[in-house]
Amino acid sequence: MPSTEPDVAEEPSLIRSIASSIKRWTLVLGAVGFLCGFVGPMIFSPDANQGPLLGLLITGPGGALLGAALGLIVGLVRVPQPIARKALLAVSILLAGVTLYWSMPEPHYYANVVDAEIVGCGPPASLRDKAMDYWDGRIAKVTWAAPRVGWRQDFDRMVAADPGVVLDVRVLREAKLYENRKPWNRGTFTANPWGSGDAPTQYFARFAGGSCEDYPANSHAVYLTKGENANLWPSEVLSNFLDLQVLEPLPAEFRRVVPQ
Repeated sequence: MPSTEPDVAEEPSLIRSIASSIKRWTLVLGAVGFLCGFVGPMIFSPDANQGPLLGLLITGPGGALLGAALGLIVGLVRVPQPIARKALLAVSILLAGVTLYWSMPEPHYYANVVDAEIVGCGPPASLRDKAMDYWDGRIAKVTWAAPRVGWRQDFDRMVAADPGVVLDVRVLREAKLYENRKPWNRGTFTANPWGSGDAPTQYFARFAGGSCEDYPANSHAVYLTKGENANLWPSEVLSNFLDLQVLEPLPAEFRRVVPQ
């Protein structure tokens, strides 16, 4: 009569097979997750804060855990080796694709778009005292960096070198403009829907000239607003020194992406 007892000699072989499967899948998927998560951000998002930490802390360990689970299943089910190898290759490619996709940069904030009406205008010199108080406050807080020599006396030079005006506006609505940075849409722009937002109501403008006569009250338009960079401390750029964003007509290239 044939024996119905389980083949004891088969159990160690099965355990070794399962252990080998777990080890193989863990090592391969862990390595794929780590490498793609480590190298991907350096290639696609070199300016990202997390950088290679994606591979070190998330996709590497995550790939290893996924590999251990799938390796256990493959070993228990006793999937034939040719099929197991193809499955491992397919999962590795899928994991690499997903990891590289999430390594790519998200859209970057570029500027605000405001639908606004001009309600007042004044010369930059009218904000002299306010600007001096603003920078005195910042300098008092930043004790580790000395202010540049002569920054107070430089105000008149900045005003003369950068003719413009300070506009008070009534913002009717605003939208944010974003620059896409993925390989297939790099350099294109998108905008979120119009909203009430919390856009400033005072801006520096130079697009029409340096006189308030060039900016008639109650004129209404859609404008682009953004800050300007400065290299010195306190700033040597007039708009930045006044703590104002720059207002300019919305360029034609953005009109088709801004909601109507």
